[in-house]
Amino acid sequence: MVAKKADAPQEAANENSTSDQDALGLTALAEGVIAREFRPRVSTVRRLAKAVLALQGDVAELRKAGRKAAKAKAVSGKSAKKGNKKKRKLAKIPGQKGK
Repeated sequence: MVAKKADAPQEAANENSTSDQDALGLTALAEGVIAREFRPRVSTVRRLAKAVLALQGDVAELRKAGRKAAKAKAVSGKSAKKGNKKKRKLAKIPGQKGK
């Protein structure tokens, strides 16, 4: 006689059905996929991809805003420095030809 396999492994494999994956948050979903707790469905992969792209867009906007602020600060700093200083020429070295 052949012994029957326990039903527990089959239930564990089906534990995260499509509806369960849809109910999970993005962080839990990503951690589950990385840990190979379940295989992601196409809709799950699309959800994760959209979240990554949205996050990259937000990060790019923040960087762009930071660059604009830094550039404006640098420009205002240069003009203030130029107004206070005199332009000075370097001393000529005897025996060298000028440009």
